[in-house]
Amino acid sequence: MNHQEANPYGVDGYDATTYGDSFAAVYDQWYSDLDDADFLESIVSSLPPQPVRVLELGVGTGRLVAQWLSLRPTSNDTIIGIDSSAAMLQIAHEKNFPASVSFVQGDFSEQLPTGPFDVVFIGYNTLFNVPDASALQSCISHVAHVLTPTGSLYMDAVIPNSTEASTHESMQTMASGEEVLASSHHDPVSQRITGTFTHVGPEHASQIRSFAVRYFTPPQLDAIAEQSGLALFSRYADGRQTAFTSDSHRHVSRYSPTV
Repeated sequence: MNHQEANPYGVDGYDATTYGDSFAAVYDQWYSDLDDADFLESIVSSLPPQPVRVLELGVGTGRLVAQWLSLRPTSNDTIIGIDSSAAMLQIAHEKNFPASVSFVQGDFSEQLPTGPFDVVFIGYNTLFNVPDASALQSCISHVAHVLTPTGSLYMDAVIPNSTEASTHESMQTMASGEEVLASSHHDPVSQRITGTFTHVGPEHASQIRSFAVRYFTPPQLDAIAEQSGLALFSRYADGRQTAFTSDSHRHVSRYSPTV
C-alpha cells in the first residue's frame, strides 16, 4: 500500500495539527516580514464604525488578530479565532488580547463556532491547509451557515505559477535571520506542494518541520463556494484593489450569501 496516497494530506503521518504544532515556536519570528497587511485593510475599509462579529479561520498565533485590533482599536469588535493546533493557540493566549477576543481549538473544515458573523476571513494561504476538495466544501458550507445575510467570507491566497512538476531545494534566510534548508515538491496533477524546512539550531541540533499544501484555483474556489450558497462578490490581485488578471500570482476574494 502507498501510504502517501492513503493519507489525505499526501504525506505519511501528517494531519490537521502537524503544521501548527511544528511551526508554532518559530512562526512569529520566521514570518514577521509577511507583506499582507493590505488584506485586512481591504476588509475593514468597508465596515461600519459600529462593532461587528468576526471569525478568523486558522488563527494560528493571533498575528492577524493583532493587525485587526490596530486597524479598529475603538470598535470593540467580537473576534473569535479557530485553529486545530494547541501549540499555536497557546501562543495566541499568551498575547493577552482584550476580552472581546477568544479562541477555539478545532478543525475549521469540520466545525465552526456558533454565529452569526458579519465577517469570516482566512489569510495567507491558510485555506490550503485543508487536505482535499471534500474538506474545502465542508469548510465553506459551514461558513455559509454562520454568516449573516449581509456578511462576507474573505480569503487571501497565492496562485502557483507553474504547471509542471518540480522539486526545489535551497537555503533560505528567515525574517529572524536564521538559515533553514527549504525543500519542496510541486505536483500540479494533485495540486499539492509538500516539503520540509530543516533548521539547524545554535547547538547544531537539526529540527525538520513538514508542510503540506493542497491548493485550489480561483475557478475551483468559485465553484465550491457556489455549491455552498456563496457567490463571488469581488476579486483583486491584492488588498489594494489591483485588477485581477490571468497573470496574477495572488488573489484577495470576497464571497457573499446568494440569498
